[in-house]
Amino acid sequence: MRKITFILLMLCLALAPVRLLAQPSFLVMTEELPPFNFTENGKVTGISTEIVRSVFSAAGYGMTHGDVQVYPWARAYHDVMTIPDSILYSMGRTAEREDLVRWVGPLLNVTIGAVARKDRHIQVDSIEDLKQYRIGTLREGAPEQLLISKGVPLENLERLSQPMLNIRKLEEGRIDLYVFNTQTVQYLMASNGINPDDYESVYTLKEIGLYLGLHKNTPDDVVDKLQSCLDAMKEPAADGMSPLQRIIDKYLKINPPE
Repeated sequence: MRKITFILLMLCLALAPVRLLAQPSFLVMTEELPPFNFTENGKVTGISTEIVRSVFSAAGYGMTHGDVQVYPWARAYHDVMTIPDSILYSMGRTAEREDLVRWVGPLLNVTIGAVARKDRHIQVDSIEDLKQYRIGTLREGAPEQLLISKGVPLENLERLSQPMLNIRKLEEGRIDLYVFNTQTVQYLMASNGINPDDYESVYTLKEIGLYLGLHKNTPDDVVDKLQSCLDAMKEPAADGMSPLQRIIDKYLKINPPE
């Protein structure tokens, strides 16, 4: 297995100088989505950010802290579909988005769930049950798109541009549920003085992979090289732990994708 990892890494590095000269600069974008991508002390960091930087380095594409543009999700989502040579991470891969971009990943997997205050004693057994509640969502986010595709009425949704805004609404009782990835919800609560133990996931909608989404004009060789370098990061090192899992463990425990 280590021999395969070494060969993959050597393949990434061997082609790097040629591609670095030939490939136009990428517009690399993300959003504020702790612990996967977020700004700290003026620098973009997080699990996905570190993974993407490592992949870019192995592939021979330069990427520094200043190379990543942090935008509201709706803007970044629009831009990656309309601006050539653009890349967006961490992008949930869904059926609705499948043909909109090219995909490299998964970087890791997350759980899309409906989070409620425990003292509300909300019970949800199906998508139909969700339709009776006021639900917070991130505008144009994968959880919101999933709800809409399942028939949840748009008028039921509190569509905002930042996850923390709906977490505060949930805390204040101004919405009944927040549908988002539960890892980010827990991380943001703990980071902003809210006790995650006062909340619960009352319904799981889907396990979803977070990916690099690349503009559809991205050449096959770029996509293939990035994917190969990411795959190499998932192979265990001599101590049994993969470079990808080592990055994840710096922030929190999440099961890595297969």
